[in-house]
Amino acid sequence: MFQVNLEIKDKKATKAMHAGEPRKPLAFHFDSSMMVWLVPLLLVTALTMNIIALKVPFLEIKMFPHDPEAYSIPHTVTLMWVKMKLYWVAILIAAFSLVFPFVKLLSLFILWFFPMRVSTRGRGLRILGSLGRWSLLDVFVALVLIVLAHEQGILFVTEVRPGLYLFLLAILLAMSTGEFMAVLHEQTEFHPKLSTTKTPRPSIGSGWRRLAVPALLLGSFASLLVALELPFLKITAWYLTDNSYSILETIATLWTTGEPIFAVIVAVGLVVMPIAKLLVIFGTWSIGRSPHRFRIATLRIRIVSQWSMIDVFGLAIALFLLEGSGMVPVKGEIGAWALLVAIILNAILAWTAGSLLTARLNTLEEEASSNR
Repeated sequence: MFQVNLEIKDKKATKAMHAGEPRKPLAFHFDSSMMVWLVPLLLVTALTMNIIALKVPFLEIKMFPHDPEAYSIPHTVTLMWVKMKLYWVAILIAAFSLVFPFVKLLSLFILWFFPMRVSTRGRGLRILGSLGRWSLLDVFVALVLIVLAHEQGILFVTEVRPGLYLFLLAILLAMSTGEFMAVLHEQTEFHPKLSTTKTPRPSIGSGWRRLAVPALLLGSFASLLVALELPFLKITAWYLTDNSYSILETIATLWTTGEPIFAVIVAVGLVVMPIAKLLVIFGTWSIGRSPHRFRIATLRIRIVSQWSMIDVFGLAIALFLLEGSGMVPVKGEIGAWALLVAIILNAILAWTAGSLLTARLNTLEEEASSNR
């Protein structure tokens, strides 16, 4: 994906480095001085946008007959904790949308400049990559509010403020930079050259997983399609139109209300990437390929998993059902339950298939190393 001129001289030197010799920071593995400062520049940009986003409102909400009120992440946390006494909701929003983005950016700075074991840096980048999407929790809550206010006239009005755009861009930039660093890090790791000869598909000899994984794939795909189509929330306030919305209707509503950026984010995170994840797992599990291609396939699973956001959206819906009564009365619909089923099945599938695929890849690499 990214071609970089590394300063590693040969595989023997790389093996020795992994055995415990002093490590160079990831930043100084590259010949180009521009590369050294490219990642910090991206991280500083994300940090700046993050700080500004916390200073300006996300959303302005007007519920008749009250005056308009501007909401930001700090204001939302304070509202949940002090006014509504929803302590767990406040803690989750503060942890995922207020604290973690700064922890992640600081961690990426350390992983870029601090000398450490290659395995330690790789593990750190994988952990940060898997957690990065959770910073979008408050964004999804805001998008649900925007959709619910659609066609409610002057009784319920939302207006997007610059903070929401800035925060979204900051999180996406941090996620992309972390993935860029992970790709660069992959080039510093020692990976034994794997055979290009086609081997049997991973499902062969997988024991109980041979039946469990196809069943989980089918269940995950079916529940995801149902969750996309069925409404997950419905307004119950007597003075408002009792509209209900599914994920597909949410995308369409965001597009028609003049928020195409948010419509695309929801479409990619809740439709494209979850389906792509299931298709990649299916292909990797059921199609025989060479060990070299198998390594590439497992990398693709990791990438699409990090950008699949149905679990984050599911938590946002759960939080909205808890906190939403303070803004607009709503109730959960059957689509919310379908979404919960899809999230659970996806998690079980990721563990069932992912653990075996990772173990198979490790075995192939160990065999390749021992044959050298």
